[in-house]
Amino acid sequence: MTEEQIKHIGDNYALGATKNKEVIFWQIDTKGKVRTGKIMQYNPETGRRIKHESGAIDWIHNKLKKSGTLPEDFNLQQCFFGEHLLKIYPDATVCIVESEKSALISAAVLSDCIWLATGGLNNLTADKCEILRGRTVILYPDLNAYDKWNEIAARIRSSIEVDISVSTLLEDIATPEAKAQGLDVADFMIFHLRNNNSNSTQETPEPDPEPIIPPPAPARFTPELEAMIEANPAVLTLIDKLDLIEC
Repeated sequence: MTEEQIKHIGDNYALGATKNKEVIFWQIDTKGKVRTGKIMQYNPETGRRIKHESGAIDWIHNKLKKSGTLPEDFNLQQCFFGEHLLKIYPDATVCIVESEKSALISAAVLSDCIWLATGGLNNLTADKCEILRGRTVILYPDLNAYDKWNEIAARIRSSIEVDISVSTLLEDIATPEAKAQGLDVADFMIFHLRNNNSNSTQETPEPDPEPIIPPPAPARFTPELEAMIEANPAVLTLIDKLDLIEC
């Protein structure tokens, strides 16, 4: 990714940072209201979370309560990370993952869709999905979370007019090792792209055993995404495998 593309993702999702270089994932709703911000620290070399004895996660609303800016009885109502993008891109297919970092990586690779994050396994609810009424939605649960999210999707489908489906991609192709690690769709994207550009023999995550022979990039994508496909044909392979052809 170029610096310009990375900056675009950061601006699109309104990423913030603390003085200690922790990332702030702001939760902004479609009215532009900031609900809260999740504060997390990452190792700049590995991209993995840094976990402290006191915990790896903090929240902006907690800090504001401690400072007296917010009352102690402040009632937090979370929304999706990236929810503000629904108003900016009203016709785009919505893809939902669990972690904020995965949403960012997925948005960088497949930019024709809106990628939202629940922020946790149990944060996918019918109430929160009310904002998705009338949209086309694809859920990409982490490995071993398919059954749970499939059940939730059924409840959402019965109560909200939304075209929602649950991808079985990871469950279909993952090795036992990948399942044990609870990998997500972004892990597989990174693996696919890295192995397309190297002779890596890494076995987890396990890529599709079929040879990658992508067709020429179609003209239906944005110019930015077409340029990415031309530079790295594996991006088109990922689009096909993630069932995002109609995005």
